[in-house]
Amino acid sequence: MENIEIENNEIENIKKPKKKKNRKLRMILIVSFVVVPLVIVGILYNTNKTFKVKVNNKLVKAPGFVGKYFRNYPTESERNDKKTYLANYYLSLDSSSAADKIYIVKKNDEKLFDDIIKIMNGISSSKTSEILKLVRNIELRKDLLFSIHDEIQKEKQNQLKDEISRLEKNDILVSINEIEKKANEDTAYMDKLPSIISYMKENKASRILYYIDKDIKDVVMSKIEENKRTSLENEMLKLEIEDNRLADLASLYEAKPIDTAIEEIGNAETYTMDELGAIYMNLSVKRSAEILSKVHDDNFTEELFTSIRDKEQLNKAEASKTVEISEAIQFVSEYNRKIDELVAVYEKMNPATVAKIVENMMNNTSTVTSLEIDTKPVYEISDSTIIMDVLSRIKKQTLSKIIGYMDTKKASQLTQMLAKP
Repeated sequence: MENIEIENNEIENIKKPKKKKNRKLRMILIVSFVVVPLVIVGILYNTNKTFKVKVNNKLVKAPGFVGKYFRNYPTESERNDKKTYLANYYLSLDSSSAADKIYIVKKNDEKLFDDIIKIMNGISSSKTSEILKLVRNIELRKDLLFSIHDEIQKEKQNQLKDEISRLEKNDILVSINEIEKKANEDTAYMDKLPSIISYMKENKASRILYYIDKDIKDVVMSKIEENKRTSLENEMLKLEIEDNRLADLASLYEAKPIDTAIEEIGNAETYTMDELGAIYMNLSVKRSAEILSKVHDDNFTEELFTSIRDKEQLNKAEASKTVEISEAIQFVSEYNRKIDELVAVYEKMNPATVAKIVENMMNNTSTVTSLEIDTKPVYEISDSTIIMDVLSRIKKQTLSKIIGYMDTKKASQLTQMLAKP
């Protein structure tokens, strides 16, 4: 039994290599007699027109889907007929129209274009030559057109960048005046202004929009992308809050003691010149003159007036407050000079005599002189004002002697008047 099993195993081992050899042989035969011929047929079908026509004619008779497909497939003859039809059609048109149409063919199918031109040449070489010249002109014109278009766009972008850079570097007032002038003179400028504002530095762009003509601002803001618009609106809100803060400070300095006001806004140590311009623009003319008449720094006053005028122009003020302040300063300075002279005189006089003068003047509030600006009184000076200003500057020792010679009731009244801030 064991011998029989061994013999069967040996027979199986002999059969296995034979099966592998048979499979390899079948694969070689399939490749040689099926795949290779199909590849060769495919190459011939796509490269040899005669072969392709013969194959198509045979496949037309094939049953089912294959035959139906090739029966509907145009024959070479049918394709040539259509090309000939197109060639004749183009030649029947005027050369310019034919060039426009055949240029489209060339852009989409270079081989079809070559085939049609060959047929056209065979029919009329002169007109075909004329049409081809026009086709070449179209190609050149198209290339030139795109080239010019790109060049113009690049030039416009450079101009836009230059304009943005210039507006950013310019003083805010200069930039606003330029924009407003161009917007009013050139409607096309308004089309590019939103782009200019969008690409500017946000700090400068928001300040321009804050002060610029409202109609221009509204148009620009309506054409700016939403996120950018929101960001610019936030920046403008900050500017508005700052303006309100400075206006409130002006109200405080209107009421503060004159010495405190001079110390804090009579120089550029506490606030910037830009902030001071806004504060003084909101101060009354009288208070401004009282402070500045005691600031003996011409450079500071000149810079301050420049800042005030800039603020006025940004806010489209019709008249400059600096003219009024200058007139008031002159009036107050002259008045103070005369008060100082009176102080010197009264200090040399007999205290009893001065006491009688004080008693006569202290209750007389009728205006003896005034400063008017635009028919409105800015400064009104009475006997009472004069004598109070003299006594507030006189030496304390002299003042006490004067009060000692006065009627008790009037002395008490005078003390109260001098004690008022």
